[in-house]
Amino acid sequence: MSVIAIASGLASAVGLGKKIGELLDAKNGAEVADRVVDMAKLITGAPSGEHALETLNADPEARLRFEEALIDREVKLQRIAHLDRVDARAMQVATLQANRGWLASNFLYLMTTILLLFAFGFAAAVTFIPLSTTGERYADLIMTGLVAGLVGGVVRFFYGGGKPQQPAELGGKNLRDLGDYGK
Repeated sequence: MSVIAIASGLASAVGLGKKIGELLDAKNGAEVADRVVDMAKLITGAPSGEHALETLNADPEARLRFEEALIDREVKLQRIAHLDRVDARAMQVATLQANRGWLASNFLYLMTTILLLFAFGFAAAVTFIPLSTTGERYADLIMTGLVAGLVGGVVRFFYGGGKPQQPAELGGKNLRDLGDYGK
């Protein structure tokens, strides 16, 4: 059985299959899977991921400790999963500092300007040009999906976006550190 399959089974055993599954599907999913399996082996004392899965399925207390550990380490697992796209702005700063010419230095700004001009031009066109009933439906679809996505993406890129996710709570339980398990 692959490490990703074992990690998926472990997460599903504690009811976090969907949440951890999204991290396993990321580019660095194998590394996330390794961490999940290592946590399960540490908590259960099992020699392998398969044995840890069997132990979790049989022992409700171990299952609870593993669930707490996953929730406690969720932010770290997310960072590992999305390490390949850490910061697009840092890439742009490095490009600007490299001084590779006017086009390389301003490509992002040019592309952003063109995309925003398209978005606002499309919005103006569908607002002031009469459309057929079918055309209106397509225009609505494009406006809500493509244009809103373009504008939102540009704003998120340049100004940061999205509110930070709040860590999950387990009904007021104190989450323990991995070193506390087995004591």
